[in-house]
Amino acid sequence: MIHRVEYPRPHFVRPNWLTLNGEWGFQFDNDNRGLQEEWFKRNAFNSKIIVPFPYQSELSGIHSKEYHPVVWYGRSFHIPQDWVNKRVLLNFNAVDYRSTVWVNGLFVGMNQGGYAAFSFDITDYLSDGENTITVRVEDYMTTTQPRGKQTARTDSWACWYTPVTGIWQSVWLEAVGHTYLHHVKLEPNIDTNTVDVQYWLNQLHGPVEIRCRVSYKGHEVSTTTVPVDLRYYRFSDITPRLEGSFTLSIPEAELWSPESPNLYDLEFEVRQGDALLDTVSTYVGMRKISVEDGQVYLNNAPYYLRMVLDQGFWPEGIYTPAAVEDIKHDVKMTKEFGFNGARKHQKFEDPYYYYYCDKLGLLTWCEMAAAYYYDEEVSLNITHEWQRLVVEYYNHPSVMAWVPINESWGVDQLTHGSSDPRLVHHMSTLYHLTKSIDPTRLVVGNDGWQQGLTDIAAIHDYTQDPADLQNRYARFKADRNSKAFSHGHPTILPGFEYTGQPIMITEFGGVKVEEQGAEGWGYGDAAADYDEMSERIERLVQVIIDEPEICGFCYTQLTDVEQEVNGLMTYDRRLKVKPEKLQAIFQKTR
Repeated sequence: MIHRVEYPRPHFVRPNWLTLNGEWGFQFDNDNRGLQEEWFKRNAFNSKIIVPFPYQSELSGIHSKEYHPVVWYGRSFHIPQDWVNKRVLLNFNAVDYRSTVWVNGLFVGMNQGGYAAFSFDITDYLSDGENTITVRVEDYMTTTQPRGKQTARTDSWACWYTPVTGIWQSVWLEAVGHTYLHHVKLEPNIDTNTVDVQYWLNQLHGPVEIRCRVSYKGHEVSTTTVPVDLRYYRFSDITPRLEGSFTLSIPEAELWSPESPNLYDLEFEVRQGDALLDTVSTYVGMRKISVEDGQVYLNNAPYYLRMVLDQGFWPEGIYTPAAVEDIKHDVKMTKEFGFNGARKHQKFEDPYYYYYCDKLGLLTWCEMAAAYYYDEEVSLNITHEWQRLVVEYYNHPSVMAWVPINESWGVDQLTHGSSDPRLVHHMSTLYHLTKSIDPTRLVVGNDGWQQGLTDIAAIHDYTQDPADLQNRYARFKADRNSKAFSHGHPTILPGFEYTGQPIMITEFGGVKVEEQGAEGWGYGDAAADYDEMSERIERLVQVIIDEPEICGFCYTQLTDVEQEVNGLMTYDRRLKVKPEKLQAIFQKTR
């Protein structure tokens, strides 16, 4: 059975494509013999696996929780007849962690990073008839690679869960012309009713033109055609420039918001004379994120954020749901519970998550999966993959904030009192690095505590007592560098001052319920039943709502995850409390 047969990248769609999801050959390489024995020339392996599910998952067909740091994949494929004279791209949405790829036994390329997508032009490696792909993946239990909530211990523990190794998002082929769009960057401006478009081509050997049609609800708004001639940088007259920009006009634009998720469809074409070289369909939402007077603004108006923490785990697939409908269900339930946003925690999600947030109307925060103890390798690994991810997810209108670090994970020495200056420099670098790619969104420098440079003062506190939360917040108001909250770390690092940023409680709650009868943990003493759970949540939310300088919250969490049983739904997405009851709580106003 082939799962996940939908086009894998819904925000950048090409018409000619072929899924490679389904059954692949598979083999563990515990002795790391595969390279020496040239397994990349094999046509078969000793096991089978269902891609795109990690071998630790039930849906993979293997379902082994044993540690295997090196694994191999292989499968055959045929190129469609109508792809003759096309370039063929091999695309991977995500493979954790270090990948090496061969086609027909020939080395194609490598990738490092478990969350960022990557692609290879494999045209020159192909043969007529049957072709083979071989992938070798390394995924070591180390804290220097970004792993998020994947445990690096033998077993799951506390808030760290089953690890994910290998291919965990879709793999596919697509056909393009000799010159095609590598990627585009869309920057809406609601104040001028325009969209600035930056484009990058893969190569350019002669003049082409880029055409962009804008439509809204099936009606054409405008068409813009831009000639792309051979141009050169001042510093190089050999390699032509592959990037450029132009502006789209969208008069009287209908704005995007969670309440009205209006989207404009864009169709890009790359042409050379009468030849159509590339076609890409995407969309843009006209919206603006800004900060004024300590408040978050959406579309030039104050906007109170009512968010939920969402970790993106599923019982049968771990990181990977069986179908996109499962992703859509989580987005719909988030809205039904009364939230207008979600903080996708310690994971960059399948592209369909952000697609449904765009389509259905849900603001999102994108958070980097953490490494843990700082060293130079951590810095290299995090900064490299983080930049790629910001570029990859830039065009989603639902994305309003970037979170490069959570709770000092990746600079953990800070929580033990280290004065090593590299730790703060690393955090500051990530803040500025993010702004250098995307100055239009907010950057939460270190979500939870010990914040230096940040656009939101983000507080984590898991007291279950509303009066205690109120008293803790009063201490924070009196001294912004105090260790007021439940984890015992200052919200604002000594040496930094609070400069009027919007303040949010970005983790709280996490209530476990005895009535559920599940083994596992939640924060504080468990509530006796679901009624007590609801009452506790309501009292905590009321404290937050009543504080005038707080401009939003993020409740922990949407679902239970393995041994952590403090969600609004169980791990298999059964409701604990009727959505309308929770909606009345989370949508409270002052």
